[in-house]
Amino acid sequence: MALRRGFKAEANRLSVLMRKELGLGPTAALSPTRLAEHLDIPVRTFSAAAAADPRVGALLGSEREAVSALTVHLGPRRMIWVNDSHDESRQNSSIGHELAHALLQHPAGPALDARGCRHWDGEIEDEASWLSGALLITNEAAWSIARRQMADHAAMLRYGVSRQMLTWRLNASGAAGQRKRSA
Repeated sequence: MALRRGFKAEANRLSVLMRKELGLGPTAALSPTRLAEHLDIPVRTFSAAAAADPRVGALLGSEREAVSALTVHLGPRRMIWVNDSHDESRQNSSIGHELAHALLQHPAGPALDARGCRHWDGEIEDEASWLSGALLITNEAAWSIARRQMADHAAMLRYGVSRQMLTWRLNASGAAGQRKRSA
């Protein structure tokens, strides 16, 4: 993941700022759906879409791993669709990723390329991935988890994240080293 110089610090500052706008402190848990409401970005589920179009049902069953979430652009507005067959921590991460695209003002692009393959811009996807992690667990929150010697399970529940996300954010923030030294 090659991010531009200063991006990681910028992402953490933006994550703290979003919390401040919601009346939360830097170590507080952030609900991605609450942030979406604050940003006036509707979040809808694949189940709701499947009720209107049965073809979407495959994304809830046999093809459930094909798509976690996506953003539909409606002119200057956005709408996030999330695969609600995934567990809550994955939905939080997926919504956070799509919100990161919005916060970073990434432009809309085609879903498929000329050959019908998924279009992928690695640079903007890496930025959105990094920011989504920071939205879920800021550096300050990671350090708080380490200082307080919070158990992984308790931290996962508090921040609504998977074990993989928790581990990544503790490592990326440098808090994992502090946690080991304090143990």
